[in-house]
Amino acid sequence: MVEMNQKSIFLSLLSLVLVSCHRTDEKFCSCMKKSEEVNSLTEKVWHLKATKKDSTTLKKLITSKNKMCEAYSDINGEELLKLKQDCK
Repeated sequence: MVEMNQKSIFLSLLSLVLVSCHRTDEKFCSCMKKSEEVNSLTEKVWHLKATKKDSTTLKKLITSKNKMCEAYSDINGEELLKLKQDCK
C-alpha cells in the first residue's frame, strides 16, 4: 500500500514538472493575436478598402501591439518561433 502511494505521488510530481516546463506564454500569444489584427487592418488600408475610422483604429492597434510586444523585442528568431508554435 505504501509503495503504491509513493508511486502515485512520484507520478503526480513528475506530471506537474513536465507540464510546468512546457507552459504556453499567454502574453506572447496575446502579442501574436494583436500583431495579426494589425496585419489584417494594414492590408485593408494598403488595398484602399479602409475607412477613416479603420486608419484611426490601426494607429491605436499599433500602439497597443507595441506595448504588448515590447518584452519580446530582444528575443532571437529561433526562440520567437518556438513561442509562436506553443501558441497553436
